[in-house]
Amino acid sequence: MKTGLLIAADLYGCAEDALEQGAVKERLEKLSADNHMQMLRMQTEQDDATGYSVCCICKDGHIILHIDTEKGFVSIDGFSFCEDADPEKTVRDLCGFFSPDTMKLTYVDRGNYSKKADMKPRHRNKNRKIAQMRNMTKRFGKYLMKPKSL
Repeated sequence: MKTGLLIAADLYGCAEDALEQGAVKERLEKLSADNHMQMLRMQTEQDDATGYSVCCICKDGHIILHIDTEKGFVSIDGFSFCEDADPEKTVRDLCGFFSPDTMKLTYVDRGNYSKKADMKPRHRNKNRKIAQMRNMTKRFGKYLMKPKSL
């Protein structure tokens, strides 16, 4: 039986300009073609005033994003059991596009019932110190620019 790889990513503190719907859809189309995910269709749904979801149905897999523009949070699920497809590279490239301050990646092997290790996901966390310093400098600059009261 063919098995597949599911990669789930939680991204916190993403770049604001990368969260626009048009930019996300354009990047998804490019990445799915580059990584042999063979996108069949894409659907976008507005969840509320601050968030939206993008669902890409691919041949033998999917890419699903949930985006909260107010919080700068993005949740990504990428899955494929097509041998030519590379869902891990697709998700990693999306993570680079959003440039988060902090991210958590979870890997799950799907469909192989003969080994027990596939049921226990592997996790990786990553903090970007440069982005944290950039945000701190921005907040400190706003504090300094406030007019002093008499």
